[in-house]
Amino acid sequence: MKAIILAAGVGKRLQPFTNKIPKALVKVNGIPIIERQIEYFLEIGVSEIVIVTGYLSEQLDYLASKYDRLRLIHNEQYEEYNNIYSVYLVKDRMGDSYVSEADVFMHRNYLIPQPTRSCYFGGFRRGFAHEWILRFDEHGRIYRIDVEGGAGVILAGLSYWTTEDARILRNELEDKIREGNFGGLYWDDIHMANLDKLDVFLQEIETSAWTEIDTPEDLEEAHEREKRYRST
Repeated sequence: MKAIILAAGVGKRLQPFTNKIPKALVKVNGIPIIERQIEYFLEIGVSEIVIVTGYLSEQLDYLASKYDRLRLIHNEQYEEYNNIYSVYLVKDRMGDSYVSEADVFMHRNYLIPQPTRSCYFGGFRRGFAHEWILRFDEHGRIYRIDVEGGAGVILAGLSYWTTEDARILRNELEDKIREGNFGGLYWDDIHMANLDKLDVFLQEIETSAWTEIDTPEDLEEAHEREKRYRST
């Protein structure tokens, strides 16, 4: 089992915190976002962690020395394309693998040591303006993802893909890159467009178990959540 962490983005909405450091190294109560993810992945016994870097990538180099089973791959096109190209660079490592966004701070370890099926991690929230809402049937199988506001179970920036589902996604990803018309696409757009071919389920987590940190307000919220988790 492997883990892929996407950490190439500039994080413009989190300025000024990302003016001099990559978003993945922004700290929540003294802990870099990406280090919390790495430690939790190692806790469940992943065999390899691959981090796709981009903006200020040299600042992430220390991670390869600090942690075993970790490799860095640089995305030189991080300013030109969205995270679809980062996933393309590591497509051959997909299969029995987690894929995580490096701006998600995990307040507890909700990772599954040995997943048996593909899944999206998500939790119920309300009052948002623009999120990836997971639509699922009575068995928890995801059949659609809507990007809108309101209330619902939203994607928490983490997914797991079996070998078979990863093969389907890899083929679709290669086709899209080969066509060349992918400049405005995200990695999420690939699996959203192919849910009818995939066998992916909801892995629901607590509403307060994670914080996706896009803005200074999100960062402040992450600080408060982390304090509450550590005080209980």
